[in-house]
This record gives sequence, structure tokens and C-alpha cells, in this order.
Amino acid sequence: MMQLYIDQGNTALKWQLVDQGVLLNRGRVENTLDLNDALSEVSACRLGDIFVASVVAPAFSEELKAWAKQHKKPAPTFFISSRSACGVTNAYEDAAQLGVDRWLALIAAHHKYAGLLCVVDSGTALTMDFLMPDGRHLGGFIVPGAALMQNSLLKNTRQIKVKEITLSTQLGRDTNEAVSFGIQQMMQLFIKGKVAAVASEQQQKVSLILAGGHAKVLSEGLLMPVNLEEDLVLQGLQLLAKE
Repeated sequence: MMQLYIDQGNTALKWQLVDQGVLLNRGRVENTLDLNDALSEVSACRLGDIFVASVVAPAFSEELKAWAKQHKKPAPTFFISSRSACGVTNAYEDAAQLGVDRWLALIAAHHKYAGLLCVVDSGTALTMDFLMPDGRHLGGFIVPGAALMQNSLLKNTRQIKVKEITLSTQLGRDTNEAVSFGIQQMMQLFIKGKVAAVASEQQQKVSLILAGGHAKVLSEGLLMPVNLEEDLVLQGLQLLAKE
């Protein structure tokens, strides 16, 4: 029977339908969509398991349980971060406090790449985690993402008006560009600075992995090798579910 993997993030729900390791279908929907509509493509499928990683409020868990019961599906299995799994050791003293999305991304990265890794997800927030070659998580950072930075700036200033975020490495020649370009370059300088600092501290080259909605745009001005990943959390979820 098929397995349904769900990555519920702050702004969107991603899912993958898998049968014996083969990806059959996938989807991404905004969180504003009703769950029946969001999962309409899999409601008729015969599911053996539903595996879930969620970083949103517990209300989503209850809603998904109700959806599964309504459509005669197995009860969902919800994962949280642990002390160790799949060869990765959590740096947090309270392991469960590490966001499960970050945890699963680390697991996927460890199984896919060699060496000292920097795993960055650029979504609602920009998260950064460093992982040693032996699977030891060194720790990381959480900073506001592009939209949060823009919203904070607009909320606390009267004269600045921005229509939309347009990311670029150039100098801004109007207010919209100055804000948008500045946000991108702040994130890029943060990434480059931390990668350089950890590489120097560990005396090792760092491989950079970028995921999330702004990953491709951020990669364009970094002037360093970048590995782009689209569904790193779902990859990690599959690995953890198998274990």
C-alpha cells in the first residue's frame, strides 16, 4: 500500500505519495486552503501509512486526524525531533525544541552529502544548521526571512512603501528596490559570514545546501558553490519513517 508524507510548514503544506520507494505524485498548497481541498488528490488513494512533520499549531494535527478518519485512512504518525536518529546527533539540550523541519533536513543532508555541511532553509524564517561529517549537529541560527523583514520595516516606518519583494544583488534605485535588494543581500552576507566562520573554526571546507522558497534567488549572488534542494524535509521524513 502507498505512503503519504506531509510537510506542514508555516506558509504551505507539501505532500508526496510514495509506493515502495517510488514517487507517484506530489503537491504544494498554501495554508489558506481547506485540508479537504489540499489533499483532494490523495483522498481516494489506498494508504498504508501517513507520516507527518508539522511546525504549526496543534490544531492542524487534530484537523488531519479528522480528515484521515473521515476518508477511512490510517491514523497519521507525527514525528518530532529526538536525541539521535539516522546517524545524526542533535545538538540541543532539549532535543524536542529543535524544529522538526530542521531535524529532518539535517537527516536528509547527512545521507545525501559528505563532509561538513551548512543546511539553510529560506522560508518564513531563515534557518541555518551546521553538521559535522560524522553526523554531529553543531547548532544553528534562526533569523527572519525576507517577508518578515519587509513586514517589520513597513510596520515601523511611515514613509517606506514596498509593492512586492524583488530580490537582486544590485544597488536599489528606488525605495522598492532598496528594501528588496537590501533584504536579499543581508541574508546572503549572513550566510557567507557564518559559513566562513565555521569553516575557519573547524579547519574544514563547508558544503552549503540551500532549500526553501528563496533558495534559488539567494544562491545567485553568493559567489560560492551551492547545492539546491527542493524537498529536503520530505526526504528526511522518508528516511526517518523507514528507520
